[in-house]
Amino acid sequence: MRYGGVQWQWKGIKPSASMQLKMLDNVTQNNSNCTIDSSVEDIIIPIMYLASLIVGLPGNCLSIYVACLQVNRENEIGVYLLNLSFADVLYTLTIPYWFIEYFDVQANVELYNLINVVTYTTMYLSPAFLCCISMDRYLATVYPLRYFSLRTVKAAIIVSVICWVLQLMCHALLLYQQNFFSMFHFSAVYEDTYPMKSSLVVEYLTRFAIGFCLPLTLLLFCSQRMLNAINDSTATVDTEKRKIVSLLLRLLLVYIISFGPYHVIMLIRSLIEPGNCYFAQKINIFYKVSFALTGLNSAADPIIYCLLCDSARQDIRNLFTAMKMIELKSHTAQKLSMPNIFPKLS
Repeated sequence: MRYGGVQWQWKGIKPSASMQLKMLDNVTQNNSNCTIDSSVEDIIIPIMYLASLIVGLPGNCLSIYVACLQVNRENEIGVYLLNLSFADVLYTLTIPYWFIEYFDVQANVELYNLINVVTYTTMYLSPAFLCCISMDRYLATVYPLRYFSLRTVKAAIIVSVICWVLQLMCHALLLYQQNFFSMFHFSAVYEDTYPMKSSLVVEYLTRFAIGFCLPLTLLLFCSQRMLNAINDSTATVDTEKRKIVSLLLRLLLVYIISFGPYHVIMLIRSLIEPGNCYFAQKINIFYKVSFALTGLNSAADPIIYCLLCDSARQDIRNLFTAMKMIELKSHTAQKLSMPNIFPKLS
């Protein structure tokens, strides 16, 4: 039996899963001098982080404004959009840390661990609220009357609280398995080691199954059922059908592009990399780029849900119109308050 290039001899005894993981950890320790070339990623990834920050932060702030207006109008979508935008803002605010880290500016362990917790928690909250919005639209389209009680602001608040609690509980459990809480002040969590430790295999597989595949399945299910309902509807005009189809396709495309590469590579790493330095060296650049690509989701969410919706676009236009009016009034008042230093000619 071979693990990471090391041949293990067994006399009719099949090793247990825990024994195999321990053997892989021993191989990883022996490969502790595994060096990774980061010259390419040091250029590409900071640029990706910076682009996500520049687009994502103002976009999600606008999205929060639109969501608040939607909530005031008793629209349950506004509750999910508000939570989605807030999670995306929190994620976006961690980007400067990862950007600075690529210039070898080392922070203390507590800050590193805190940023990691916020990053991964908010990264998986975003798909959760995408699923909430898709499920709400699915119920509104396919069952407009039967499940009306589930499409209220109160129900949306309860569902949002459940999403936050479940995500925090799941993440806390994964962190507990990594001895995070007992080592918070003096040991970095999720610190990159090459090749990866076998103790992370279960966590990576859990993230792939629950954090990526489950939301993708829900999004595909809701989208497919909505498309069928729209195509069978005679009341929906063709332009409205095209608009809904476009929105669904863009949602799925952004989700798959943002989270797909990272989770697929994470799955491949968990199956092949432990104890394999050569593989770690080859896949590292793809893993780091795919992680930075998850920031695309936080930048694209406000574009999909705000700029493509008529009511949201109108709210944003009203906001900018009001800002221009305030600026114009301020400029006019400033001109009127200025003394006339030039005497009138007689």
